[in-house]
Amino acid sequence: MSVIEPGLWLKVVLRSMMPYLNQKQIEEYLALINDGEISEDDLEDSDTEGNENFYENGDDLLHDLESPLEEENDDPDNDPFMAGDPPLINEATANDQVPQVPFPSTSQASRRATMRGLVWKVKKIVLNSDQTAFHGDTTYPPELKDEATTGTPYSIFSHFITSEIVQRIVEESNLYSVQKNVTKPLNLSETELRKFMAILIYMSVIKYPNVRLYWSNTVGFQPIKDIMTVNRFETIRRFLHFNNNEKHLPKEHPQHDRLHKIRPIISHLNEKFALVPMEQKLLIDEQMCATKVAHFMKHVKGYAHKFEIYTGQENERLPDEPDFGPVGNVVVRLARGVTRHINHIIYFDNFYTSVPLVTYLAKQGIYSLGTVQSNRLVNCKLPDKKTMMTKSVPRGTYEEQMTDD
Repeated sequence: MSVIEPGLWLKVVLRSMMPYLNQKQIEEYLALINDGEISEDDLEDSDTEGNENFYENGDDLLHDLESPLEEENDDPDNDPFMAGDPPLINEATANDQVPQVPFPSTSQASRRATMRGLVWKVKKIVLNSDQTAFHGDTTYPPELKDEATTGTPYSIFSHFITSEIVQRIVEESNLYSVQKNVTKPLNLSETELRKFMAILIYMSVIKYPNVRLYWSNTVGFQPIKDIMTVNRFETIRRFLHFNNNEKHLPKEHPQHDRLHKIRPIISHLNEKFALVPMEQKLLIDEQMCATKVAHFMKHVKGYAHKFEIYTGQENERLPDEPDFGPVGNVVVRLARGVTRHINHIIYFDNFYTSVPLVTYLAKQGIYSLGTVQSNRLVNCKLPDKKTMMTKSVPRGTYEEQMTDD
């Protein structure tokens, strides 16, 4: 599939991490971190990437994400969409807390019965120009107009990383250092934090196997060495904080948030991302988030309007939203900010696509397009892959089927 820009992106750690940690181990680590028994730093062995599996391209990632599904047979009872996948959390509210609203799940048997009742016919989709023309407004708001036309990289960066969020990080980091040792405050300033960010950007472009090598007398990187000492850099990194630990509710509390430590950053970025107007074609996709051991800058065409981070929390939805299961509900949540009935088109892959989800989006006035697993098309007798790959079938052959149910 070609890259669509701009797009809605979902950042989520999915089961492709299973070769390293199983679900139970992940839950145990998260519980230990939440209880304060270990820190995230204790989970790191070094500043190197080691033998972590960093995916080189999207195809490798999707292969791992979809491989458990492809190993199943065509029985809808085995489909994770019909059953239960790891849930994704909702984005934060204004007070940086995640609401826990219990809703009864739609019966899996009822969903399967509805799917089995569909009648498919060989028929072409015919849409006129008005049905496909985009009627939305892509004009940038006044606060973004200058940056969109004549803005510098720094001015655009400053639109997302504002003085307000920098000040909050400074305050929370200084507070955390005092909480750890009142006699040794960090005394971090906004200017120093911005220098720290500059070093991180340098490190994301210039790849060294170990952080301390950037300050090496023989192979060090001079621009970084000129900014601050290695000891000060590591001190700031040790105490860098975004939210007050004392306000972190225990896991037994209904408002407990596993992402409490970074919730202000998630909320702030989603708020800023949403200011850029959406174009007609949008994309929902998953992306691996590696550990904080090492991250290197990569070019990804497009723009992220909104994102979620998977933590294994219970699935959530609004009272007026249907329940498509944890995976389908991701699309529903990310599409909340998409204006209805102006011919937006949302693209996604077969990890998300299902007939009930596509039907819901269509009724909401949003077109959608995606590949789909054959076991999600009950009663749809499309030619199988083996038949389509024979030499007797001309290149480019396709077949369309529709259902009016």
